[in-house]
Amino acid sequence: MFKLNSRVRYSEVDQKGNLTIVALINYLQDCSSFESDALSLGLNFVSEHGWGWFITNWEIHIHSLPKYGDNIVVSTWPVSINGVLCNRDFCIDDEQGNRLVEAKSLWILMDLKQRRPVRMPEDMKKAYQGSEGLAGQWQGRRIALFKDEQEVEGRTIQVMPVHLDTNMHMNNAYYIEIARDILPKDKKIFQIRTEYKKSAELSDEIHIFISTHEDLTQVVLRDDTGRVYAIIEFMTD
Repeated sequence: MFKLNSRVRYSEVDQKGNLTIVALINYLQDCSSFESDALSLGLNFVSEHGWGWFITNWEIHIHSLPKYGDNIVVSTWPVSINGVLCNRDFCIDDEQGNRLVEAKSLWILMDLKQRRPVRMPEDMKKAYQGSEGLAGQWQGRRIALFKDEQEVEGRTIQVMPVHLDTNMHMNNAYYIEIARDILPKDKKIFQIRTEYKKSAELSDEIHIFISTHEDLTQVVLRDDTGRVYAIIEFMTD
């Protein structure tokens, strides 16, 4: 298990002083990146091979959001590696050891030039030794689309350079941030599920659709032809 100790910064909180959702996602991503660096399998290694890690799914359970100035410990570990896929779990605890956030994710290693999955070499698999996954009830990685989604009038986003990561695609945290921005500001989020289907690239236009069923709100991000970039599902109060 790899641990990242940090303190919630002013630049990472919302109007109420709580850690923002996008900052939360970034903490998880940063923790996994630093673990890869510690194993000498980080950004420089995959870049030299023309590879990149892509997240295909998130499921995030939020028990309590840390606040400005709180000391936190972000932890991550691989759970299983199967061919080109890596299941990775995360948690965020406060300095007393109280569990604030738990998350499961699925990653895929891609050849950036060929745009196809890459099987991890055996020494890479051995470095990412799997451990027991988080307990509790977790849902499958596929998210069924609601049938009554409605396009959000006037809410089309164009992918700008600031949205891009080192793979030259929109960073996965921005999909969630775009979707979060559609929710009423007073909504408290307890769970986030995301299924990424297509990468958004520079200058792409993202059309936003929404549907709400009781405590579940589903935001679907589509391209000009209707193909889905990502499905983001929030469970709220």
